[in-house]
Amino acid sequence: MNTELLTELLLSPVALALLALLAERWFPWPEQWHPFAVLRLMASYMSGKVNKPERTVSQQRLAGFLAWLTMSLLVLLPAAIVFAGAEVSLAIGWLILLVSLRQQPVAHAVKLADSHLQRGRKNAARAWLSRITWRDCDLLSEHGIAKTSLELRASSILEHRFTPLLFWFIGGPLAALGVRTVAELTQVWPVAQTRYRHFGLTTHWLYTLTHFFPSFLLSLMARFMALFQRNKPKLQSLTRNALFPTVLLSWLQSFSYCHRVTLGGPIQVQGIRVARQRFDGRPAELLLARAPRWQRQWQIFFVSCLVIVLFALFIYRP
Repeated sequence: MNTELLTELLLSPVALALLALLAERWFPWPEQWHPFAVLRLMASYMSGKVNKPERTVSQQRLAGFLAWLTMSLLVLLPAAIVFAGAEVSLAIGWLILLVSLRQQPVAHAVKLADSHLQRGRKNAARAWLSRITWRDCDLLSEHGIAKTSLELRASSILEHRFTPLLFWFIGGPLAALGVRTVAELTQVWPVAQTRYRHFGLTTHWLYTLTHFFPSFLLSLMARFMALFQRNKPKLQSLTRNALFPTVLLSWLQSFSYCHRVTLGGPIQVQGIRVARQRFDGRPAELLLARAPRWQRQWQIFFVSCLVIVLFALFIYRP
């Protein structure tokens, strides 16, 4: 293999995705300097200025659409200009993917929450979970804390890993950044909260649209893995939920089925009970110690897939 072909292989989208995945895992970006931390602050500030409860439903929906459009332009336009004009566009594209794969804040928070729960410090565990979710965590029981931690880990696999990687291969770095921006705005403007019930509809629909296919593929993988396990819980037909992303609920069902752990069930948002479908399995609090291993297994699975594709490109190169 000559140097030119080797260079082409190492600079292929597969190799760059593999490098970004490993770099984000082992060399995390400091939270206070990450662009998404600024994005969330700007989105929260903007909603406070334009989302007025006294406005009509149509006005709130229009304001939500314009807010999403503004935030997307603020994120994607500078990235597109730098990416298109840079002499080292591959390096800029790789950096954009690295930004889009940001997972460490969630991983760090749930790790500390799990550690506090295992030591009996429920208040500390609730406080850490409250930092990374819009759900009410103040009154969670031990079972509720464990289940919330597992669900946040599962949703992170979909939103922070598989979906950006898939969009990276489909549409390049800007597509990965765009879909990750939608996921971040969905967390800042959740329709389950009364304040964002209409304002956040645009991002809620876009989240459903962009994550439908990734959730479907990831669920297929999880259910295929579950075929080799014993004593699996019975799969139920999925019930649509207007206040919780159905595509995320579908992935949680498959994650529950794969690892035989109970997930789902009602949650509280601003003191109001939000009904969700419950997925049967073993009690979450009894399996919480296995959660980091499960997350590592999915990380290894993604890395393995990229390595296999890279070797296939090496063997069957034109």
